Amino acid sequence: MNKSRQQGVLIFATPLLLALVFIFVTLLIDGSRLLLLQSEMQSIVNSAATAAADEAQACGGTDASWNAMEQRAFLAAEAAGFDGEASNLEILPGVLRPGETATSPMRFASRNPGTEMAQTNATLVRYTRTEPVSFLLPQKLFPPITISADAVARKEVYATLSAAGSTATVEDGLLGAWIGNVLGMPGYSLDATALNSLENTLIGLGDLLAALGVDDLTDLVDEPLLDVLDAVVTLAGGTVTPAGRVIDDLTSAVGLGGLDASAVFEVLADPPPPRQTTVPVYDFVISLVMNSVRASNQAGSGLLSLNLDTSDSALLNSLVGSESFLADLDVSLGLWVDEAPKIVIGPARQDSSGQYMTKVRASDVSLEAVLELSLGSGLVSDATNALQGLAGLLGLPTIEVLDGPVRVPLTLLVGGGNAVFESADCAKGSNNTTSFDFRLEGNAASVQTGTLNPATQQIVSEPIYAPIMDVEASLDLGLVNITLVDLEVCLSADAEVDISSSATLETLESYNLHCPGGVCETGEIKSTGGLDSIDAEVTNVSLLKCSGSTTSSEQDVLNMLIGDLVSPLTSLLSAVLEEIVTSLVSPLLSALGADLGGMQLRVLGAEQTGSQLVENVVFDE
Repeated sequence: MNKSRQQGVLIFATPLLLALVFIFVTLLIDGSRLLLLQSEMQSIVNSAATAAADEAQACGGTDASWNAMEQRAFLAAEAAGFDGEASNLEILPGVLRPGETATSPMRFASRNPGTEMAQTNATLVRYTRTEPVSFLLPQKLFPPITISADAVARKEVYATLSAAGSTATVEDGLLGAWIGNVLGMPGYSLDATALNSLENTLIGLGDLLAALGVDDLTDLVDEPLLDVLDAVVTLAGGTVTPAGRVIDDLTSAVGLGGLDASAVFEVLADPPPPRQTTVPVYDFVISLVMNSVRASNQAGSGLLSLNLDTSDSALLNSLVGSESFLADLDVSLGLWVDEAPKIVIGPARQDSSGQYMTKVRASDVSLEAVLELSLGSGLVSDATNALQGLAGLLGLPTIEVLDGPVRVPLTLLVGGGNAVFESADCAKGSNNTTSFDFRLEGNAASVQTGTLNPATQQIVSEPIYAPIMDVEASLDLGLVNITLVDLEVCLSADAEVDISSSATLETLESYNLHCPGGVCETGEIKSTGGLDSIDAEVTNVSLLKCSGSTTSSEQDVLNMLIGDLVSPLTSLLSAVLEEIVTSLVSPLLSALGADLGGMQLRVLGAEQTGSQLVENVVFDE
């Protein structure tokens, strides 16, 4: 009886077990099929996202667009085997950024393809399709499932930029004198050898991070500035090198002890580790000097002043001589710094508010230049001949040109120019070069006669003043010679200099990402703004007695002279002012990174992230 029952159970159970085995094997095969399909879908989205990221704002150059991104994604997906409907492939432009901590997953935030493409550095591609669980089993029991795969690819290039001056515009007397002032060491010397060393000594940013013991550039800005200076001295070869000595001297400069490296470096977004980017020590020194002056200004020390004359200034010496309209020139300079230049590292894209992230600002300064000059012999001779002719017309026997010093007090309020990093074209494939596009906005400059009140930052009007002629007239009565007029005449005049400037679009083509020997060439872009259209307006030209009170007869002579001299004196003063601004003031400002009327930008290096691929990314809300 028991045996018979067992046989009955087996007869009933065997088909059921066989059915279960069939279903299990079928599901196992279908599961493998679905896993293989999932893998193929992941490969498709990886390829599509990687290709599409080339058209993100931070990598696609001036031609980056949503249409181009979408097209590249579809073409790459089809090449990888995609054969579904276009609606199955979702493409989203956006921003991929690190998590809140080093171990947190990266996060993706999508951007509107119609209005926010300029903010993008990545592309998300999601592939979704509905697939039957099995082709053999009934769909009522095993309904189709939705399979999805997504990937985000990020690709962008970061540029290291500086708006400090260069040795092309530095005259050796200026920078050395200013370093001496911030160190409290008048007479400090910075010769041509030291200048060349500052420009030609390059500090690798990667080496600087290693010397400071920090992991990435975003940590650099929090390091104490004096620690950074010590590291730079070591990397520059120590104090046995000219560049190392200058940096070592600057460790005692006013105000630097309370600063961190953010006073010199600005790091935006999340740059890749610096492999080949180097920074000239010169750009570092300019920023240090300007930061020290700014700290001195903020402490109420007033304008940092220094004096230059033709005996110790190469620039001033080049402006005088037999071929120049100047015979001698002494300059007293005062400097007020509102903002020092920085070395900026960032990408070519906008932030979430629609503003371009990477902006380089030149020095924002006020410069007071009081000039004492003597006119050249040729100009004095021409003026003497002209005045002698005028004397004859006016019935005055003698007019002698006085070769006295001309005092020209000028104050320049120079708002730092901006360079905006608007687009970059990443290196692709075997190509080793990238290109950058910048919008350069020249300095807003106000130049007029007067001196600066340090407390109020307002210009105190003061005219140009110069003794220009000695007028003598006498009456000869034979035995008696009666002097009618013996008058030293001085000139007084106000002036303003108009320097027009406008924004220009500039491109740096074919910049090498990887360079032989690990050192890339510095790329330079310079917008001259309106410097070629300097226009000096001279007003309130008057003649007065150089000393003492004026008699009625002397006033009559002055009134008689002024009518015929206003026009030639105005022309002469305009020419002198334009020459001073072009040949003297502009180079002095350029040496401090405040190129008058324009903008000077240097690309010190570039690092590209490559194709950074993230699967199953975390979304920002």
